[in-house]
Amino acid sequence: MKREKRNKAALWVASLCSFALVMGLAACAPQANTSKEADQKPAEPVAKQVEMPATDKYGVVKAESWKEAYPDQYQTYLNNESNSPDSGKHNYLELYPALNTMYKGYAFALGYDEASSHLYALTSVKETPRTTKKEQLAGCITCKTPQFTALVNSEGDGVYKEKFNDMIGEFDEPISCYNCHENDPTKLTLTSKFFEKSLGTAANDDKQVPMGAQVCGQCHNEYYFNGETKATSNPYEGLDAMTPDAILAFYDGKNFKDWDHADTLAPMVKVQHPEFETIYGGKQTQMAKNGYSCSDCHMGTVQGDNGAYTSHNWVSPLENEELLKNDCNSCHADLKKQVSDWQAKEEDRVNSISVKIEDLTKKIAAKYADEIAQLKAQKEAGTPGTPSAELAAAQKLQRNAQFYWDFVMVENSEGAHNPRLTMDTLDKAEAAADEALASLA
Repeated sequence: MKREKRNKAALWVASLCSFALVMGLAACAPQANTSKEADQKPAEPVAKQVEMPATDKYGVVKAESWKEAYPDQYQTYLNNESNSPDSGKHNYLELYPALNTMYKGYAFALGYDEASSHLYALTSVKETPRTTKKEQLAGCITCKTPQFTALVNSEGDGVYKEKFNDMIGEFDEPISCYNCHENDPTKLTLTSKFFEKSLGTAANDDKQVPMGAQVCGQCHNEYYFNGETKATSNPYEGLDAMTPDAILAFYDGKNFKDWDHADTLAPMVKVQHPEFETIYGGKQTQMAKNGYSCSDCHMGTVQGDNGAYTSHNWVSPLENEELLKNDCNSCHADLKKQVSDWQAKEEDRVNSISVKIEDLTKKIAAKYADEIAQLKAQKEAGTPGTPSAELAAAQKLQRNAQFYWDFVMVENSEGAHNPRLTMDTLDKAEAAADEALASLA
């Protein structure tokens, strides 16, 4: 599948506190002006005393209400508007034709566009074919607006069972201050309680994981919808369980699936955006061990007319020349080239392995066509059957290969956050694909 390199760089640039903790910076230490103390105590407002603005009906102070007290932070927040849906976004179903086979039967096969800035998160989820062409539950609103987060925290998990289209029109605030600060901009807060629980002992413990990473990770993580409660949940508890192997084992142990593949009936898992797990899970990256947070790399400290403040225009560290000069270059002769090399290698392998997974999927469907047709008929009749041992084995390999592949493909750094884990995970995807293709020959 030869085609232009996918442009996930825009995602890496615009993601809310997204991650760029590249693992090669072994000798680095966080910048003096982005220390853990700075993570806990963002720049003070211009006014010496700030009265909390009025909240909306969900208990959320909207971003615009803070613009007088935090003019610089607010203005840089608005700068994210440049990464709009009209700024030239890729359609991944066109850029990656194999996805039309790999995601068949799931909502992502209806529409899968490159993400825009988080200022457009609410608009994007309203307009994606995944919600306009298929009825969804309210869990799809998770992390798209702080108003939904506040509603869940107030009313409980029952909110997740509401219908998406019955609720989505109620909300009007995209990702903003409340997500990371609740209603107190002087501190960082985990507002997504499901992720706080999943962190285990690391939750709110700046010594294990900087809060500047935890608040970003509460949305930039791998999640699933609980089969019974439909609540947004994570497939782990604690940092050690945040590895691709452990996550897949968790899903296998629960017989969890997001959907049955339309052509093979394989029980598939759709991975989300596991940036936090890729950096802080398991053995962790060297950057994580050195105490870096997501904000250290993606939210630089700026000297403005009102004094020093933390920029809220989320960009790639490779676009921050001051950061490169004063911090990154102390360990890297050419970080831009190093990252480019990592990403090129990841892209080549993601591309080639996707072709193998597409091939094995089509071959499973062809070889077991009669049995699959019978299983579909039985399911339609309300008397679901059980696949043969041979078909089940092929389905398992399809599930595994695509899970490991997806874990890398949807992680928004294209391998830069953790090159070693990226290649190891792609190795497992390719091994499962090769085994399946050999068995189908």
